[in-house]
Amino acid sequence: MVAMRYSPEHKSETHDRIVKKAAEEFRRNGLEGIGINNLMSALGLTHGGFYAHFPSKDSLIGDASVCILEENLARMVGVAEAAPSGKAVQAILDYYLSPQHRDNPAMGCVLPSLASELARKPKDVRRHFTKTLESAFDRLAALMPGRTQDKRKDQAIAFFTAMAGAILVARAVSDPALSDRILSSTRQSLAATFTQ
Repeated sequence: MVAMRYSPEHKSETHDRIVKKAAEEFRRNGLEGIGINNLMSALGLTHGGFYAHFPSKDSLIGDASVCILEENLARMVGVAEAAPSGKAVQAILDYYLSPQHRDNPAMGCVLPSLASELARKPKDVRRHFTKTLESAFDRLAALMPGRTQDKRKDQAIAFFTAMAGAILVARAVSDPALSDRILSSTRQSLAATFTQ
């Protein structure tokens, strides 16, 4: 029997499918909430095929966390670009600190879903994620009101991490009214700070 060889394009497409599915499952269930067997089975692929794409689960975690961050940044930039002039920051606040984002972790931002678990991963897993997050801060800095690039970047860091923290806590509480209040009060506070 001759082994079937796949084109580089097919391998790349399969790699991307695995990363996207893992990104969804990790956000929904946590980094240890799905094993390689179940992940590959959900995609109609074999467990052994995983190792043609990744040397380890940690490698997949690194790729998936970057994928999630890039997807979320693209959404935030899209929301900002679609907003009326001078309303980009408010549009991001309304998008990110929404009940829809809170209630749909499988499609949401990596920070509130996985940051505490990523912190426990080896440095190589976190290295590319860190570089991508820094790039996200740079992109958001362009929207901040500070006069210097350093000041705008500091504001972008505070802005993004405060939003992520609010989503994390809003998801954790059992009282729906308190959860809504966490989102609305954070939205108001950040708007007062960053839309001047």
